[in-house]
Amino acid sequence: MSGDSEMSDAEKIRLRRLARLGNPGTPKASQPSEPPAQSSASHTPREVSTAPGSSPSLSSAPPIPSPNPQPAQIKSRNDVRSTDAIRKPAPRTIPYTEWLERHLSLIFAVTLEKAKASNGNLCWLKDLYEELREENTMPTMSMSLVDRILIARLSMDTQSMALSDDVDKLAIVASLPEAETVFEYLVGCWKRLAQSSRNLSSLDETGKIEWQKDHERLKQLIMSYTSMTLEDPTMFPQPSDRLTGPAEFLPILLDLDSSDHVLNSNELVPFLNDLAVAAEDSLSEVLTPTLSLFFQEWFKIVPTPDLMGADWRRYLGAIATLVRSKHIAATLPTLPIWRASAVSAHTLEWQSLLGPLLRLSVYPREFPEIWRTYFSNPTERKTDDINANKSNLRFTLRSVQTDLFTIFNAIIRSSPSAREAILDYISCAITLNSKRAGMRVDSRTVASDGFMSNILSITLKLLEPAMDLSFTKISKIDTNCSRTKPVTDEETRIHAAKEDVDKYSAEDAQGPNPNSNPFITDLFHSAAALQHLGLVKTISSRIRGEKNMSDMEKELKRTEASRGEWEGNATLQAQGDAAIAKLRADIATLHATIHAYDTQLLEPAFVRSNIDFCSLMMTWLLRQVDPKQNYPASPIKLPLPSQAPIHFRVIPEYFLDNITEYFDFLTRYDPERLEDHEKDIFITFALAFLSPGYINNPFLKAKLVSILSNGLYSSAHHRKGIFFDRLSLHSISSEYLMPSIIRFFIEVESTGGHTQFWDKFNFRRDMSHIFRSLWDSPLFRASFVKSRHDDFDQFIKFINMLMSDTTFHLEESLTNLTKINAIQTQQADEASWSQLPKEERDDLVSQMRQAESSAPYHTVMGLDHVELIRDFTATTKEPFVTAEIVDRLVASLDENLATLVGPKMQELNLANADRERLSFKPKRLLAGIAQIYLNLAGEADFVRAVANDGRSYSRELFERFARILKHRAIMTEAEVQEVVAFTQKVEDMKATIMIEDEREIPDEFLDPLLSTLMKDPVILPMSRVVVDRGTIRTVLLSKEVDPFNNMPLKYEDCIPDTELKAKIAAWIAEGKTNASGDVMEVDNL
Repeated sequence: MSGDSEMSDAEKIRLRRLARLGNPGTPKASQPSEPPAQSSASHTPREVSTAPGSSPSLSSAPPIPSPNPQPAQIKSRNDVRSTDAIRKPAPRTIPYTEWLERHLSLIFAVTLEKAKASNGNLCWLKDLYEELREENTMPTMSMSLVDRILIARLSMDTQSMALSDDVDKLAIVASLPEAETVFEYLVGCWKRLAQSSRNLSSLDETGKIEWQKDHERLKQLIMSYTSMTLEDPTMFPQPSDRLTGPAEFLPILLDLDSSDHVLNSNELVPFLNDLAVAAEDSLSEVLTPTLSLFFQEWFKIVPTPDLMGADWRRYLGAIATLVRSKHIAATLPTLPIWRASAVSAHTLEWQSLLGPLLRLSVYPREFPEIWRTYFSNPTERKTDDINANKSNLRFTLRSVQTDLFTIFNAIIRSSPSAREAILDYISCAITLNSKRAGMRVDSRTVASDGFMSNILSITLKLLEPAMDLSFTKISKIDTNCSRTKPVTDEETRIHAAKEDVDKYSAEDAQGPNPNSNPFITDLFHSAAALQHLGLVKTISSRIRGEKNMSDMEKELKRTEASRGEWEGNATLQAQGDAAIAKLRADIATLHATIHAYDTQLLEPAFVRSNIDFCSLMMTWLLRQVDPKQNYPASPIKLPLPSQAPIHFRVIPEYFLDNITEYFDFLTRYDPERLEDHEKDIFITFALAFLSPGYINNPFLKAKLVSILSNGLYSSAHHRKGIFFDRLSLHSISSEYLMPSIIRFFIEVESTGGHTQFWDKFNFRRDMSHIFRSLWDSPLFRASFVKSRHDDFDQFIKFINMLMSDTTFHLEESLTNLTKINAIQTQQADEASWSQLPKEERDDLVSQMRQAESSAPYHTVMGLDHVELIRDFTATTKEPFVTAEIVDRLVASLDENLATLVGPKMQELNLANADRERLSFKPKRLLAGIAQIYLNLAGEADFVRAVANDGRSYSRELFERFARILKHRAIMTEAEVQEVVAFTQKVEDMKATIMIEDEREIPDEFLDPLLSTLMKDPVILPMSRVVVDRGTIRTVLLSKEVDPFNNMPLKYEDCIPDTELKAKIAAWIAEGKTNASGDVMEVDNL
């Protein structure tokens, strides 16, 4: 059997396979070659022999004879222990060749001597025995023959041997385990090899050293054939009724806790390590078939695995076990199934090795059965029950994310190329899902929320070393990387147009910062992009669902209130009942899905990671605008320079958007999660970037204000809100918060959007809440007053806009309330109502519903602003009595007072239930208005303005006002007396004004725009026209141009006309006279 002509076809095929898997060689059994010396940790290259019956050959050194035993040395009596204990005799050693022959038989469970096979534990290799005899080679178990021994054993076809007439072959078949696969046999060899290494007591030191070498060669041989059979299970005869190859190996990986497999969980990892070392050059070919089957079996599971089942645990555990081998972990990203070549955003989670596991979540869109099972009919379930379900799901979710992180981390640590492959996978997920940044996204074209959230969770955990409390590694994040890391080139930048970005990129050729860390930098920018595309969009879906639920609840109330209109009409009643049932079902569904969203979004570990990352981002952004680039090592100083640095302005805007959206969500739904140092970071961040010239998008600035406002609402452990104490203690908030809010109050007058008229009211609602929440603090009141002195013109603009908003809200509120009352009165007269045409009734009902929808907002805002003005006027009066403010303030107060207590007050006579529903609190509103009058009662200009209000003011109105304040216990007796005294002042002023009006005012004293007496005349620098200071300031509040020539004009450019002012003052002094003598008494009210 020395030539090809003597070999069977099967042998030829086998040899061709072996040649394809290794380098051909023709070692001769009679002339073994000396193997290269290598440590136990080195990798032995696989060699394949083309000789008949040969196999991947591991050259072996000739056996080293054991040294002669040395005679024992006799110790003196002084060396003997005092107890005269007798030493145990040393174990008897045997020659290494003898020990090796016996253990090779045990390891491979074979023998070359027929007599030794009689006990049934060893298989006689008859064919090999005969070959060796023909070659005149001694048929003994030795390292020079192990490759032939192993392949002879593997080549046995028990099925054909069982049909033989050869008695020896039948005996051999009987000695073999029934239906044993090649893989099972090789695993048994691997186990017995390990057992032999634990049984070295009969070897001397030289034998042990020799065994150490031979052990590595044997292990390499066994694992080489193991890798071959996993790659091509048809290489050797296999039982026809058994799964082989990948189909045999995969169940072992999937059922780690099972005792039915040839490898248990404790043995599997060492086995994988040895397999990876032996098959290093062809590990990809070994793993690919098994992992391809892994995919196929996953997709066979119906329904798709979710967190409620156990299937995901098996598959996640299989990958987690594989990556415990460093070689396998490094190989996984190189496999064709790691990620399909033509993958899309949606298919990435289906056509990548880890994709099906990365999409596991509790989000309702991808896994609706979870919310149906755990959160259905939430209004009918106890809160404790829902919270317990959330806790259980979160525990499972943490397990998933922890295992996924372990897998990613193991791959990253396995090799530099594997680390780059992980970063490339994350980058691919970001790039493919850029559409998720859009306003309206088809979920079928992008990755799922769960996939994006889990990748974000992994990325944040990888970044944890850079998120320590002091941010000691913040300098490792390369600033210049912001040029190349946005999700798309079209991403909006913080404060730079595309031309600025292009110019900056062209001019800045510094390259990476030599002190930066590319890995930390990549993770940082990737995490920011994943938050932008994943977390923020998922939160948006959750908020949108809550808004839809709120709208449906309002619709349900309106529909149920219309039941009376269905009576007597069976068709309408059936339709109405069906509509109510559907609304209730839809509300329950939305409510359940919101619980599902919150389960994952508010999972404590996930929240903590995102807070830490947002804190890192805020600190990094502050560092970019710090002139010294030394923050947080040294505190940042405000105000910032007027011009933001270019490297900050070109950063993608979503860095800020991530922070504001997440903190807005957190401060509304789980504010207690923020630690004190994180609150301090945000306060510094907000105050810094409310500065003009740094953030171009007013909506981002408004979100900063909204978050501060959210943090001033009462929460579980903070009666005044989570931010109140921190704002009071913060080093810069007491000085810069109030001026920043005042300035932004003015800025939002124009946002540039098509909804800017309504946007400003929503933004200012948050600012109003901040003012009122902090007003009791002397520090912030003093800061508010100081801001008036620091920039009086800006403060006047602020008051002017506050007045405009107050007037608008009160007018809308009282108009809507009047309309609601009028239509309700019509409906109460059933006879008259029924006579109206149906179209007219429907139109009136529609108007009432619209009024009911908008009235609460304006009513709350109107009352809020009135009370805000009340507090402001109690502290600082001067701005409210300036010429450009005082008349508007008085007109608004008098007009609304006339509506509330004048002849038309009955039009607001709503039922108590309606007042509560519409947030109408007339007593608080009247008390606020009254206090404003009293706060400014000592200001002559305010009293004169009231007296001059011929449209709404009357003595009778204020007398009625005082009676209502007294009889309805809105104010105390003393306060009512002050209102009466104020009314008397107004009457006295009216008398003075009447006398003044009898005198003819010289033309040079008249304001050219209002034809009224000027008090503080100024000269306009361009047109040289003389106008009253208050008049021109009012004009410039709306548009900064000279009203006489439309040329640009600043208020500070006006020139005081001191000479004319003195003439006017003298003319007024000449006409002073006594006021009216009629006096009001509170007792006569």
